[in-house]
Amino acid sequence: MSLATATPTSGLRTFLGVIARRRTYAALAYLLLGLPLGTAWFTLLVTGGSVAVSLVVVALVGIPLLVGMGYVTRLAANVERTIANALLGCELPSAPVATGERGNPWVRLRAMSADRRRWREAWFLLARFPAGIATFTLAVVALVVPGALVAAPFRARYDDGEPFGTWRYSDRIEDWAEAAWAWLLVPLGVLLLVAALHLLVALAKACARWAERALAR
Repeated sequence: MSLATATPTSGLRTFLGVIARRRTYAALAYLLLGLPLGTAWFTLLVTGGSVAVSLVVVALVGIPLLVGMGYVTRLAANVERTIANALLGCELPSAPVATGERGNPWVRLRAMSADRRRWREAWFLLARFPAGIATFTLAVVALVVPGALVAAPFRARYDDGEPFGTWRYSDRIEDWAEAAWAWLLVPLGVLLLVAALHLLVALAKACARWAERALAR
């Protein structure tokens, strides 16, 4: 549709349509998964890598462990590719786990060390931890704040307990939420929720571009 034929109704439909799109909730799932996945990858790589490197100094058993960590890194990167494909619409083919080099663990380790793609995967997996904290936090705040605004006038009127807690300003907030104008918080919260979903979709698109740069061949 061109700008000349665009109407306020079509613009409003586009704005509100984010609620009904499947890709919105797929993007939201990806952002929320960032925290558990990032935590798992960071813990696995840092712990496994530290143990393997320390054992290289003490005994040669650390070399096959480093090779094993190379395989684990590739498997984890393939998991990330699958998730990005399913939730973000990326087209990232899985990479082979083996190096293609035959020989003892030292030969395979040298081949892995020379593979820049594996290094990109490792840095991506490590960066998923701080990035996952950020995306999870933004997604939760973007959903909770509008939801709290929508629920505030209802909670103030129909919750017989302490709807806003017992902290210093809870009574003042309850008085505001009981006022007649507080019903305006309901449409305001809905509009904020729709706007937040648009922002979260945009953030997920940025994550998709990052994944494609880091995990593409």
